[in-house]
Amino acid sequence: MKIAPTRTVGRQDLGLSLVLVIQCSIMFVISPLSATGQIPAPIVDMFRFGLAVAAVVLVAPNRVVASAIGATLFISVMATFFVKTSGADTAFSLFRIAVTTAFDIAVAVAVANVAFGAGRVTVPRILGAVILYLSVALIFANAYRACALTLHPSLKGVPEGGRGAFSALLYFSITTLTTTGYGDILPVHPFVRSLANLESLIGQLYPATLLARLVTLHAARNQAD
Repeated sequence: MKIAPTRTVGRQDLGLSLVLVIQCSIMFVISPLSATGQIPAPIVDMFRFGLAVAAVVLVAPNRVVASAIGATLFISVMATFFVKTSGADTAFSLFRIAVTTAFDIAVAVAVANVAFGAGRVTVPRILGAVILYLSVALIFANAYRACALTLHPSLKGVPEGGRGAFSALLYFSITTLTTTGYGDILPVHPFVRSLANLESLIGQLYPATLLARLVTLHAARNQAD
């Protein structure tokens, strides 16, 4: 397998770092502030656009993945605009969630191709593995969002609809992934409980296997140098 040229590797390393910064900004700053009404909701879409640009220009391995990122972002933004201006039934809301999830998965695929691809394990590639870990939280948050629309009761302690619902579900997803479990939001429906169990298993196994492996390879390479 051929190793990417140095210029390409450097560009991808920069892209991974930039994607991580934008992703953390969305998850831990922009989304909570938007949920409380302190910043307008379109700011979230602006950051997601920045995330897509960084992933497409600097990280995406081929045109197929880049096109998937761009297409899913465009459709999800249009769907969000339609919901906010005209309202939507449950089916359309589920479609919007599905497209948003597809966007998160497309970005994760682009990042995984670089983080676990051939070549030397660098710090940015380890950061890429962290991006994938956070992407799991985003994907499961969307799954919980779909469950909240279709399964009743699904979760206890989540606000009914409104701009704070997704932020609360993202909070629940992160605490489940990290097995923190504060107990203020609880899964009620059996299927949602199974999802939460699956996420907590991924949260335990991923850092102990894939992420730890990258760190070990990076440390071994530095010692060899």
